[in-house]
Amino acid sequence: MKCNVYRKVDIMTVDEIYLNIAQGISNAIEESNWTNAKLDIEVVGDGVVGYSGDYQVGNNTVDLSVRKIPREIRSWLKELHSITTEGENNKWNRAVFTLEPQGKFGMEFIWDQELHDQIESLN
Repeated sequence: MKCNVYRKVDIMTVDEIYLNIAQGISNAIEESNWTNAKLDIEVVGDGVVGYSGDYQVGNNTVDLSVRKIPREIRSWLKELHSITTEGENNKWNRAVFTLEPQGKFGMEFIWDQELHDQIESLN
């Protein structure tokens, strides 16, 4: 799944965002025998995005070097958050993006009230 081409346009579809995230994660993994990867995402405040991740190699969990993921991922995640929460219908402030080497991926959106309350108390 290694690829060095990311789609860069002003407005991206959800599918394009997912593809870019998957390619960014895949390209950041140096081992060829990994079995699955996970990116934990937080969106707080006015579109502030944080993320960390890991992947499996055999029975070992290896931290994903976020420095190897394109910096544009923050913009992709902000855009994804904007699209998916439009109209305040599907609120989320955490998400988990999972990826398999064959390209199969999943996205779980989570509302973390405790995180929300913590951020609100800081404002």
